[in-house]
Amino acid sequence: MIVQVERTVLNDDRWHPLLDVVVAVLSQAGSRHAFDTRQYEQLLRSPWLSNATGVRATTPEFLRSSAKAVSREGTSDAVTIRIDDAGPIYGESLAGGVIRIHPFGALTILLQPLHVVVEDESSDGAFLLWMARILGRDAIRRAYSAGRLVFRHAGGKTQMVKSARSLSYGVWARPAQPILSMKLRIIAILDSDARFPGDQPNVEIAREVEPYVAFVRILNARAIENYVPYPYARRRLQKDNLAGAADSFFKLTESQRDHFPLKRGFRDAAALPQSHASFMADNSRHVSERGHFASVSAVEWIQYAGGFGDRLGDVYREAEFRCSATDGQLLTKSQRAELNEFLTQVITYL
Repeated sequence: MIVQVERTVLNDDRWHPLLDVVVAVLSQAGSRHAFDTRQYEQLLRSPWLSNATGVRATTPEFLRSSAKAVSREGTSDAVTIRIDDAGPIYGESLAGGVIRIHPFGALTILLQPLHVVVEDESSDGAFLLWMARILGRDAIRRAYSAGRLVFRHAGGKTQMVKSARSLSYGVWARPAQPILSMKLRIIAILDSDARFPGDQPNVEIAREVEPYVAFVRILNARAIENYVPYPYARRRLQKDNLAGAADSFFKLTESQRDHFPLKRGFRDAAALPQSHASFMADNSRHVSERGHFASVSAVEWIQYAGGFGDRLGDVYREAEFRCSATDGQLLTKSQRAELNEFLTQVITYL
């Protein structure tokens, strides 16, 4: 976050010790918070720093050296916290990603992690960290290790609105009073659950979540398992003698792989895997879904029609499948573009 300080706070010596604590928070190793560079001269000439002595005398040098250079990971500047002694302690969200807040509340906000609301903490959280690692977005992994990024387990997509709302406004909401303007310290991630290109079954859920978070991201692919690269998928499935199924599955087009229900597969009313002919004749399925998979090999379809259960999700969680930044090219071009854009957006809110 970018920190701004109102002149009334700078001029009132009651708040100077608190501003010293703000400096201590920003000075922590790995902190991605910084004072607004446009305000440096005003800070240096203010009663807080103009005649600083003791420990405070080092603050001007800290200000001069703390400008965050734009790195390949990007800066964390999506949110500005404006410390204002006329502001509410619980804060208020203004246009442009600004939180106006009383000095007492400012410390709590600066120490708040970025909350990432997910359907399932262990699987979706592991997915985000795995992708940050394979794409070399170390800022996210460092933030997680330092406790500055935490995952909020919603317990399914239908519970995401409740989870985000309770973080922003509490279990018993207070009229017009959010809890420390948490809206700008929360993001949410959703699987698309899309059965075919253009299918958008989770758009309404995202719209319901949006009022309580900084942003909602719906993944392009059906679920997180659809992003596992071929070598990792094959290694995991080989443990259960299913390497051949992985080979057959990755002969599908990228779009077909993106929309395949990898956990459950395609099954009939009796929960048995459908043959390709049975799938194509199943009028309970959307015509666009059947059309999307019409071209696949009926013989190889048998290898993966029943899905793989939770196996591919293990890739994100288990240490033996931990990826490295040298593996980034194993993702498809479109996956790299999508996930890099998303991870960059996450970093701007750290």
